Amino acid sequence: MPLPNLLHPTPIGVQKIQRTQTLVDEDYREPIEFTSRSAQTTVPGQVKWGADKNARPSDMGVDDGADGYILFRRVDLRAAGLTDIEQGDRFVTMGSGANAYDVDLYVVKVRLEGHYADQGGATLVKAFFRDRHPIEQNRGVP
Repeated sequence: MPLPNLLHPTPIGVQKIQRTQTLVDEDYREPIEFTSRSAQTTVPGQVKWGADKNARPSDMGVDDGADGYILFRRVDLRAAGLTDIEQGDRFVTMGSGANAYDVDLYVVKVRLEGHYADQGGATLVKAFFRDRHPIEQNRGVP
């Protein structure tokens, strides 16, 4: 069976979180101040905005869950030198040319999809993203 294809592949700028180079609070196991990230790598992905329509109450108003997801082929990730997408990774650009858009989105959940026996397992990664601090945007800037 051939590999699955993306319907509308779009270049996505990805910055991987570098946990070994990030200062971490020993009690909470969370990054302190700044998170170390790799240089930007561009990988084709299929973007879906508004993936989670469930509104939830929160202290700051309505929380809409994930803002959307990007579907990646694992073969494309490996070809770009990435092993996989993980929680905490950052998306900094979407698109190319006149339609390129700088974003500041963070992976909040990852789900493996497209399990085929002849491929030996999952062939797709669905990375759910969220804009953590929309009021403090620094679009595309590390």
